[in-house]
Amino acid sequence: MRNRPNQIQTHQGFTLIELLVVIAIIAVLIGLLLPAVQKVREAASRMKCSNNLKQLALAAHNYQDSYGYLPTGITGGLIGQDGVPAATTEDRRVWPLYLLPYIEQAALWSILEQQRASGASMTALWTLSGNPHLNMVPGWHCSSDPNGGKKTTISGNQGVHGNYAGCAGSTAYNTTTTGGMGLNGLFYTGSRIQITGITDGSSNTLMLSEILLSPDVTAHDVRGRYWNQARSGGVLFTTLNAPNSPTADVINHCQNTTTAPCTRSDNNQNSSARSAHTGGVNAAMGDASVRFVTNSAAGWQFAGTRRGGEVPGEW
Repeated sequence: MRNRPNQIQTHQGFTLIELLVVIAIIAVLIGLLLPAVQKVREAASRMKCSNNLKQLALAAHNYQDSYGYLPTGITGGLIGQDGVPAATTEDRRVWPLYLLPYIEQAALWSILEQQRASGASMTALWTLSGNPHLNMVPGWHCSSDPNGGKKTTISGNQGVHGNYAGCAGSTAYNTTTTGGMGLNGLFYTGSRIQITGITDGSSNTLMLSEILLSPDVTAHDVRGRYWNQARSGGVLFTTLNAPNSPTADVINHCQNTTTAPCTRSDNNQNSSARSAHTGGVNAAMGDASVRFVTNSAAGWQFAGTRRGGEVPGEW
């Protein structure tokens, strides 16, 4: 019997066409998966931003339990009068700073108060070497905002900017004479509002919401500036316009951007609630509940007032 010669087996590799088909399939799968991943990521970020608002609203209630009223929106300096020379003792604290002891930041509050007690001017407090005003407090930053986490400005010494603002009401903040006092919301110049004074009902009245920050390009943008608020309404918002309104904000120091349009002016200043979330903004009500409000929500303007007698409607 003749022995058969050993047969050499060969294996054929992938052809170029087959390889391209596999790559195309993978690309399609990635294209289908990426939007879903981004959607899940944004949902998580939106939830985190909502929780930040919840903690701030609860802190405001705890503050009222201690003092009998909500924290003052803006303590010193009338809105729109940044060009007027400041007194060396001018108090530029704003509502987020008053809440520091109630969001586990008592040490930071103590440092600020010690510096004030030492006689340092409020302007000097923002420029002291090593001052913790350059640190971002957890809960002040919404991760959905691409410009969030802003710590410095073009001059490098204006400090942290946050993504949350107090509701000043349903009107502009100021005229050339009023300076932001006596508004119909919960936070404004010299405000000391009691929850019991919200006759429209605390669950119907806006307390806090979100704002988008703008990078300083050629000048300052004070929207969201918690340190040295520069006699502006930068830590406030108004329901004068709908959430994420295309109508430009009006602030004395600001940079115009697509997501946060702004016109610079000292008079009739106002800012709208804005966010990078799809379709609306998170908002904390006077009872510390938090809800998502769509850009087209009916009754948004009414919800900005504490005793206007209006019915905001269902959101």
